[in-house]
Amino acid sequence: MHKKCTILECVDSAKVLCLAALAASALVAADADPVEKWGRFEVSVVNTTPYADPYRDVSLDVTYRSPSGRRVQFWGFHDGSKLWKLRFMPDEVGRWNYQARFDDGSGGAAGAFECVDSDLPGMLSVFHENPVWFGFRGGGPVLIRSLHVGDRFFAENWPAAKRAAFLDWAVSQGYNMLSIASHYLNRDSAGRGKGWDTPDLWPLRAAQYRKMEAILDELARRRVMVFPFAGFFGKSSDFPRSPADQELYVRYTLARIGPYWNILLSVAGPEPLLRRDPCLGPDEVARLGKLIARLDPFGHPLSVHNRTGDNPFIEEGWQSYSVLQGPKTTDLDVLSAGLLRNHHPAKPLLAQETLWPGNRGFGHPAYTDDVIRKNMYVILTSGTTLNFADMDGSSSSGFSGSMDLPDRHQRWHEIARQAWDLFETIPFHRMLPRQDLVDRGYCLAREGERYLVYLPGGGGVAVTRPTGRYMLEWINPRDPSDRRRSGIGDSDDRFHAPDGGDWLLRLRRLPL
Repeated sequence: MHKKCTILECVDSAKVLCLAALAASALVAADADPVEKWGRFEVSVVNTTPYADPYRDVSLDVTYRSPSGRRVQFWGFHDGSKLWKLRFMPDEVGRWNYQARFDDGSGGAAGAFECVDSDLPGMLSVFHENPVWFGFRGGGPVLIRSLHVGDRFFAENWPAAKRAAFLDWAVSQGYNMLSIASHYLNRDSAGRGKGWDTPDLWPLRAAQYRKMEAILDELARRRVMVFPFAGFFGKSSDFPRSPADQELYVRYTLARIGPYWNILLSVAGPEPLLRRDPCLGPDEVARLGKLIARLDPFGHPLSVHNRTGDNPFIEEGWQSYSVLQGPKTTDLDVLSAGLLRNHHPAKPLLAQETLWPGNRGFGHPAYTDDVIRKNMYVILTSGTTLNFADMDGSSSSGFSGSMDLPDRHQRWHEIARQAWDLFETIPFHRMLPRQDLVDRGYCLAREGERYLVYLPGGGGVAVTRPTGRYMLEWINPRDPSDRRRSGIGDSDDRFHAPDGGDWLLRLRRLPL
């Protein structure tokens, strides 16, 4: 996915125009490897000017021009010693041109690269056809299957063999996203990041970023997406406090990881507004959210990790998806109502700490296998993306904390996978939560076309729908291979589940 181009040595400002003119042809001729659409273009630039602080004293500003003529302003980054790099994620097939200049006049680079089609799905984004779901920019929808993992994931002192074994298992289990603690900054507190040699990106140090990127590259290769649990400004970490340092940190981080297709962004977490221990105020969160959104030319989805309860930033323009903690409950009506109350019609909803079995120390109830399954289906039919976990007392304990395979509750993961697998057989991405269309149960629908109703205790349900001919199907969530078609219904007032267990009712309107 990467293209490595010729290093340009920019000795002084008198030579830069000549070097740039030569580079426009020399770069492509020297390395004709194409850059994949949604992959990564990269160029190295040497600047021999001595700087007291190369992270602050100079900026490498870049203009990219797409095959259609669109211009994108971005910047490069210092990568140690006298080396700078440009990084970019092209979203159009064809010939791209770029021109880079150090803002102190000390040099630059120019050239072109060819972008070709690839099998990458696109940049993780809000699904443009139905924005309550996630999707890939320029592509289709995605049913995110997220798992929370602890602070050691990026750590150098966690054996690479254990990380590889965990990832082999996670991918085989169907997980396509990880929520990762101590991602950008180390959560330096006992039982969390303390003792783990994870990347610590502030103050800016290129070597720390390279440690993180090596693992992000592995996740991208495995087609695993990433939610940064603590975001840019994580609690119990050494994030920058002054606005100038905060902007420098965000700019530099985006220059390095903005060109990754597989990432979500988050301002801060966990719970920056936690009443008993806040690390940011609401005005600070909003200011930083606007800053990150303004500086990100790729438009990665951006949110913040909220405390238990409703999302106070749901209407903020900088927030393109919502992160919810809770409701933490076995009461399915309370669960559904809490999720639906926090739905925005143009933003996906990520239930981040809503179904974390084993996390008894932070307000989660005891979940039986049946309750896990029922919560899964209520969350899904509420049009919500789920981050699952496997814990033993707290958010940093158990399998989600250790990632050692013998610690896992495999049955919990099988329940979650079975629900996701079943849900993915249904065109969920065309549907919205519509509780107003049923008198009981939990409903996802594309009104007038298709309906999916979850009945956790069997019984009957009335579905408000236009008159017409419908194909009826009952699906057993306890055994998804058990599917029972009930013929065609056009005037039935109520539909009755086959027995008193939980069932999914699927209605599809047939053409006249």
